[in-house]
Amino acid sequence: MAIVLVVPEDGQKGRDLFRRLVYGTSRFMGKVAVEALSTSAKLTSFTAKQLNGVQPKSRLPKRPRAVPHNATDISNHAYESLMRGVKEANYKIITIPYQDFVAHGPGSAARSVAKGVPVGLLAPIAGASEALSYTLIGLRNQLDPESRREYEVAIKGISD
Repeated sequence: MAIVLVVPEDGQKGRDLFRRLVYGTSRFMGKVAVEALSTSAKLTSFTAKQLNGVQPKSRLPKRPRAVPHNATDISNHAYESLMRGVKEANYKIITIPYQDFVAHGPGSAARSVAKGVPVGLLAPIAGASEALSYTLIGLRNQLDPESRREYEVAIKGISD
């Protein structure tokens, strides 16, 4: 595959062709960026759901029903997702073993640590995946507001 640029001899037509080429290229790159953000958001959302499914009683936050309009709308949910993942890991690896140590001794604490390590590793990853997914949706919606409207319609089940 090769791209060939033919410049007409007339200077005015050459400038018009160049402007159209720049415009078309920038529109194409914008569409590629929106699709990349959409695909990445779907992949990270899937990862977060799968990792949350591994944990029996996950404390990770549910995704808000409101669709983010831009990058500034995502900060609250992204922060909450990250912090809940870290808190879940802290609870499973530090708090529960400490309580078992106080109540039953070092053997019980060691068993609690062994049980908590898988969740302690997966919870922060799940929280980060959810935060990243929601962030990517906000960035995509900022680049392409029409995508946000379509996403809102799909979530709410409303047809125009």
